[in-house]
Amino acid sequence: MTATDVGRELLFPFSKRPVIYAVLFYWFLIGLSLFAGLAGLWLLILCLPAFFRFLLCLLEARANGRPAPVPAIEMFNPADNAWSLTPLIHTALGIWAMILGTPLAQSLAAIAFAVIMPASMAVLAVTHSPLQSLNPLAIVRMVGSCGIAYYIVPAVLTVTTAIFVVLWRYGIPALFLGLVLIYGLVLVFSMTGAVLHAKGIAVRIEIDAPLEPGEDRLADDLERQRQAVANHAYGFISRGNRAGGLAHVHDWVRSEADAEDAWRWFFEAMLDWENPQPALFFAQEYLDRLLDWQRDMDAIKLITRCLHQNADWRPATGSMERVQQLLARHARDDLANRLAE
Repeated sequence: MTATDVGRELLFPFSKRPVIYAVLFYWFLIGLSLFAGLAGLWLLILCLPAFFRFLLCLLEARANGRPAPVPAIEMFNPADNAWSLTPLIHTALGIWAMILGTPLAQSLAAIAFAVIMPASMAVLAVTHSPLQSLNPLAIVRMVGSCGIAYYIVPAVLTVTTAIFVVLWRYGIPALFLGLVLIYGLVLVFSMTGAVLHAKGIAVRIEIDAPLEPGEDRLADDLERQRQAVANHAYGFISRGNRAGGLAHVHDWVRSEADAEDAWRWFFEAMLDWENPQPALFFAQEYLDRLLDWQRDMDAIKLITRCLHQNADWRPATGSMERVQQLLARHARDDLANRLAE
C-alpha cells in the first residue's frame, strides 16, 4: 500500500455514510448502556456482541471489495453467527493480561495484542473458525501473506490507543472517549480488510481444516478459490491494470500443488471473459511452461487456439526458437507458416 492508500484508509470511516451511521449508532447505544445504571448492563450485553459482529462484517466486506455493511437486526441475535463472538474472548484475554501483569508484562502484552489481534481477526473473518483465529500457525501465515503492509494496522492500532490514553488522562468526558474508541476499532478492522484486499489474499489463506474434507469438497473449494482469484484479476484488468491482474493470477498459480491444471484452468477462464485479449497475453507465458514441461501436444493445441482467437497472436519473443523447433519436430508447417507471416 502506498502512502496515498494509507491516507485514504485513515479517512475511510468518514467517507462512507454506512460507516458513519454505524459509528454513531453503536456510540449512542453503548453510551446509553453505560449511563443507564444496572438496567444499562443488559443493553451493553446485547450491544457489544452486535458491535463486534459489525466489525467483522466490515473487515470481511472490505477484504472482498464489497460495500461497507450497515447495522442489521440479525447482528443482535446471540444465536446467530456464534463465531463472530470470538473478539470478546480476545478482549477478555487482553484485559486479564493488563490487570494481572507487572508494568513490564503489561507493556509486552499491549505490544503483542497490537501485533497479533488484527491478524487473528483476519483469520476469523476468512475461516469463521474461532479455534483457527487463536492458532499461532494460522496467525503467522496470515501475517506472512500480507507482507510488510500488515504492520500498518498494528501501527494504527497503537497510535489510536495512545491517543485514547492521552485524552483519558487529560480528563476528556467519557462520552467523547467512547466515540474515539469506537472510531479507532472501526478504523483498525477496516484497514485490516483493506490490506487483505490489496494483497488479494482474503480467499487464499491456507488454514488447516479441523476435519479432512472429501475429494468432492476439496474440488469445489479449489474451484471457488480459483474463480475468486480470476474475478479479482478481472477487476484489475478492467481498470486498465493488465500487468497487475496477470501478476495476481501468477502469484496464485505458483502456490498450487498442480501447476499444470492451474495454468490450463485460468487460460480457459480468461477465454470466457467478454474481452479475451488478456487470455492471449497469459497464453504466452503458459506456452513457455508447456515447453518447459515438454507437453508438445498441449503446446501445439494452445498455439492453434490462440491463432484461431486472433490471427495476429504470436508467442513471446524469447520463445520463438523453441516454438519453431517444436513445430518442425511434429511437421506442423501450417502453424509455422502462420506464425512467420
